[in-house]
Amino acid sequence: MAGRWRKKSPPKKDVPVTGEPEFSAESARGTLPAHIDGPGGRRAVTLAVHDDGVVLTDGDERRAYQWSEVAHVWHANDMDGEAADGSMITKWLHELVLEFTDGTVVGSLLADPPVVTPEPAFRTGRLSSSPPSSIAPLMQRVGAPVTELHLARAKATLAAGGQVIFGPLTATADGLHHDGKKIPWHTITSCRYSVVIFSEDEEELGAMLRMEYEVDGDAYAFPFAWLRIPALDVPDLDVLVRLAEENRT
Repeated sequence: MAGRWRKKSPPKKDVPVTGEPEFSAESARGTLPAHIDGPGGRRAVTLAVHDDGVVLTDGDERRAYQWSEVAHVWHANDMDGEAADGSMITKWLHELVLEFTDGTVVGSLLADPPVVTPEPAFRTGRLSSSPPSSIAPLMQRVGAPVTELHLARAKATLAAGGQVIFGPLTATADGLHHDGKKIPWHTITSCRYSVVIFSEDEEELGAMLRMEYEVDGDAYAFPFAWLRIPALDVPDLDVLVRLAEENRT
């Protein structure tokens, strides 16, 4: 997963980045190194995170985007590592992708400092504690306000009888729809984002949207079904999780 962005319908062209920043220096909270993939390949850019939005710097050009100008956000975590002398040297990866309303798509993939863990402890899931991440909070400063805005819009759309698309999932007032199957809100027992690093079940690995919901008993009379979708396939995943939480009770 690390370093890849699996978006179903990427923009057909790169949108020029122009304009001047509109945010004060006092509102700046940090800068994320990022990249844009265009016809000429990948190029480095930066995202300065402010209280009310971000400033994208691309070469000599800059553009300020309010949070309301973020059309979609994707996020995921992963772990990279290697074995060395009976220990595992690992580092958490943080991936963030933003699509703005003008069609510009920017991605950022950053890593926390590496942590050394004895291999037996690693394989049982007991990881050594790592220093507080300096990356995750800055990325969360982007995701949190965008999620609140999109959640309000989604709730208004559903209340008006419309639908909201979350990649392979479609939300309506009465539930979620996936691959021709309807999942009523009240049947959802769990809907969350989670990361599984080590498991004997290879299908469990990675950052995913994980959902459990009630169904009529199968041949073994088991009353639940599960849905696992890679996190980077679900735009605005946090909005979907919030909708499920608010509507399932």
